[in-house]
Amino acid sequence: MKKISMNLYKNFNGIAVISLVIAIIVLLILTGITLSTVTKENGLLKQSKDVSSATDRTSLIELVKTDIHSMQIRNGGKIYKDEFKEILDKYFSYNLEGDDLPDDLSSLVLTSNDNKYNDILASEIYDGKFYEDTTLKVKKIKESKKLLTENTKVISDDRVKITVPAGFTIPNESPNNAKEGIIITDSIDETGKSTGNEFVWIPINPDLTVVGTNKPMAKISTADEYIGKDDNGKTNYEGVLYNFTGTDSTEMESYGQGTYEYREPDSKIVYDADFPDNADVNYLRDLRQWLPWEADRYKNSNTFLNTMKEDYNEMIYSVKTYGGFYVARYEMGVKDVIEYNMSSGKATSKIGPVRNAGDWFVSRQWYGLYSKAKTYTNEKKSVKSSMIWGSQYDAMLNYALTGDDKENVTKNGNGHYGDEKVYTGVTKNDKILNIFDLEGNHTEWTLEANSNNYRVARGSYYNNTEEFSPSSRYNLTCDNANSYIATRFTLYIK
Repeated sequence: MKKISMNLYKNFNGIAVISLVIAIIVLLILTGITLSTVTKENGLLKQSKDVSSATDRTSLIELVKTDIHSMQIRNGGKIYKDEFKEILDKYFSYNLEGDDLPDDLSSLVLTSNDNKYNDILASEIYDGKFYEDTTLKVKKIKESKKLLTENTKVISDDRVKITVPAGFTIPNESPNNAKEGIIITDSIDETGKSTGNEFVWIPINPDLTVVGTNKPMAKISTADEYIGKDDNGKTNYEGVLYNFTGTDSTEMESYGQGTYEYREPDSKIVYDADFPDNADVNYLRDLRQWLPWEADRYKNSNTFLNTMKEDYNEMIYSVKTYGGFYVARYEMGVKDVIEYNMSSGKATSKIGPVRNAGDWFVSRQWYGLYSKAKTYTNEKKSVKSSMIWGSQYDAMLNYALTGDDKENVTKNGNGHYGDEKVYTGVTKNDKILNIFDLEGNHTEWTLEANSNNYRVARGSYYNNTEEFSPSSRYNLTCDNANSYIATRFTLYIK
């Protein structure tokens, strides 16, 4: 039995050794197969790496698509080719034969900015249609070198929409971007240079907020005297007014119709010491003489108030329709102030002396400048001219806060010239949005009212040692005729 057991034991051990050897050989074979599968050219490790790369590549493409989707939301589902190009430039480098993207985006190969991917096709990012904007570019208007015969919609390089009124054009010296101050002129020479009155576009959204901000320039009136509609059937609006600090602005806490604070439109007549009982009669009589074609609007205080309402509402409706208004690039004064032509009421854009306010005393008062600002309308039928409203002035400054000139809105000293004789438009540091002398030369009367008998003037003047900023406000009685006072007029499209 023992012998048999030993043989069985020996036989068992032999079988075990053979089995172990076979198992090891099988494991080695399997290991080799596994290593080959993992490491060969198309092995698992390579496939895993490819999956990781594809994920990163896909993430980049999806990130760019997100930017495109955001742009489409802003544009109501549309995207322009130049906007798509701006997004591509953010993430990729690529070669173009010209300035424009090809119509077939599958032919445009992109390289990521980190050079990690150089095989992404533009068509992988967007394969839809581009919105074709038929609006004329600013540079196209400039190239025409002629005055337009009809109101024309134009778009700036920074995609701000502008309406150039009939009888005007954009001169060569105008920038192409709205934030730099798009200029229009009513006269141009054969080279495309302006030889006439110049105005700068202030863009306003349809909801009356200043483009690039959430700040409205006007709102529907709620005060008892102003609720409802004016005599022309338009809803009554009132100006929204702001205080400016640093590079920001906040809506005034107490203002508007129904108060004695800052407000517009308003018809307050200055108290006249010489005619205490008939101040409104005497000053309105002057307006009837200076503006005979609308004399009925200045019969008495009530008709004057209606005139203020109608003019303000008409301006607001124009702004809502055409997307903005124009501000004169240069101040408007009287004869010998800024080459002001007394016979035609034309405030030229040419450089002229800032001092020696002329010899017509009454013309330097608020009423004289108010009436003269209106006379430009008679020459240009496509627009209406007006002394600037306070809310237009604040809208202009709020738009300036979105651009490179924002520091100058509340900066003091740019308009302080001492006793030197200075020419308007010469002092380049006193320029905001391509508009000259908002701080210096003259303080500028507006249509904004305050208290019982004040109109509000803005900015500072050439010899004011206190050096107030463009956003500063002064309260002046309308019979003030100091030589440092002028105004600035605006245009809105009819």
